[in-house]
Amino acid sequence: MTFADTSKYRQPPSSDADISIWCGKDPAVAALAAKAAYGSDATLAVAWCALGAKVDGRATDAHFWFEVFCLLHGGEMPATGFSSGADSINSDGKPH
Repeated sequence: MTFADTSKYRQPPSSDADISIWCGKDPAVAALAAKAAYGSDATLAVAWCALGAKVDGRATDAHFWFEVFCLLHGGEMPATGFSSGADSINSDGKPH
């Protein structure tokens, strides 16, 4: 089986041609939005966003989504001044 050579489509990380949709955005806000939209599947949804950005050659966006993933995966949701109910307390009983 022969696979197409995709090396001509790859962009070097952080190249001048790096198109970023999420540059300058707050990962903590994106983590809260993902949690509100996807609930317990937020970490998985954000992981797909990171993978998609990486595959598309958007290194800056991939890094952004990785930061969001780390916030969700680590269970560290930033304090925002509003509560979404049961999600406002970590599994160890401490507030976010």
